[in-house]
Amino acid sequence: MSLPPAYRIQSLVQAYGENVVLDIPRLDIASGRITALVGPNGCGKTTLLSILALLLSPGSGSVQMQGRDIGRSRDHSLRREVTLVHQKAVVFSMTARKNIAYGLHAQGVKSREARERVESIIEQMQLSALADKQARTLSGGEAQRVVLARALVLETPILLLDEPTNSLDDASKYILRDLLLRAVEERGATVVLATHAMNFVSTLTETILRMESGKIA
Repeated sequence: MSLPPAYRIQSLVQAYGENVVLDIPRLDIASGRITALVGPNGCGKTTLLSILALLLSPGSGSVQMQGRDIGRSRDHSLRREVTLVHQKAVVFSMTARKNIAYGLHAQGVKSREARERVESIIEQMQLSALADKQARTLSGGEAQRVVLARALVLETPILLLDEPTNSLDDASKYILRDLLLRAVEERGATVVLATHAMNFVSTLTETILRMESGKIA
């Protein structure tokens, strides 16, 4: 039995004044799979991710998330089902470990479970040597790994990633790839990532959508 799509987009047009940044007549994004968005800067990838993350309301048309129209829904619990990792790594002024735990505490996850999940993702992301360092003293690549760990530890049903391999070395890319594949295989997560790194996505998924001038090419 096939799952309903994680997102169903119909007649989506997003514009700023006369500048149309998205024009997508129809698009289904499958549940429990990895979908990659590729294309040049300014093609609309980040805007689309912002809509899928419920940070930006659709201009016109409809966007359904798990069957619910996110443009009209007043169900704030929808936001808890999706995590977005922005293109620029933003860390808080605290240790890397506390950065990673931040979202779990905000969700009200019990302390013991939060500690176990944080320590597990620290080990998987090979961040043990950095865990007690101040996050804002880390290099760009190290901060990116902390931000990715902070997102992955939440285990939300949907994970959106904007250029997640920026600043990562090859070893860290392999670790991220394996963690994303595991999230899909073990808990049925839906992953949507925007990237220029074709070598990276080609090892993750066959569902690669090319965007040009706000359209799915």
